[in-house]
Amino acid sequence: KRTLGLKMDLFTLNNYLMKIYHNLEQGSTEWFELKNGKIGGTRSKQLFVKSDTLLIELISETIEPYDEDLESYKSDAMENGQMLEPQARFELEKYTGVNFLEVGWIQSDNHLLGVSPDGISSCATIGCEIKCPESKKHIKTCLNDEIPLDNINQCIHNFAVNPKLEKFYFVSYRPEFEIKPLFVKMINRESEVNIGTESKPIIKTVSDVVEEIHKHTQELERKITESINKLKF
Repeated sequence: KRTLGLKMDLFTLNNYLMKIYHNLEQGSTEWFELKNGKIGGTRSKQLFVKSDTLLIELISETIEPYDEDLESYKSDAMENGQMLEPQARFELEKYTGVNFLEVGWIQSDNHLLGVSPDGISSCATIGCEIKCPESKKHIKTCLNDEIPLDNINQCIHNFAVNPKLEKFYFVSYRPEFEIKPLFVKMINRESEVNIGTESKPIIKTVSDVVEEIHKHTQELERKITESINKLKF
């Protein structure tokens, strides 16, 4: 892999080493190379699934070079979200009074864990995740007044990667929906969240889920090492 000539900020906090890549563009080749073989926010939920899918994916990405062609597809919804994200971040800044910086990747001291938030404060204590969904999902999110179940793990993952994080904002933004174009929900480490389903909720605090993420990741690291050694014989 190529050497990344990227500016990094380093925080040494409570025996954690965290690297923030500020001038790394999300979606770039360098970004995909950096997160290859790691568990980012979109993969976090797989840590709680009894399946070898994540294990196989990480082994494959560990032993084979990054394939840029696998990441070339972008749906219309993805492109629309990228286009609206700066506007949504501006609206969030007006709502919270917080200036959110764009970052490419935050790397945990655990080499398997990282995340790409859509914004983070200069002190790295406040972050955000922005979604620009279709109409039905945005309306459902506003009515439920909760972070959607398919997004909650991605939000919690930021607390697992960034030990300095105190608050995290989830944003659903749809400017076409004039009644309520901006939905904002804040969680912190003491917040109770549902990591189950609507019919079978599993209510835990964010701190408890973070602890489980680290536990599952340690076990996954062990399995990856054992599997790779097994493949060598």
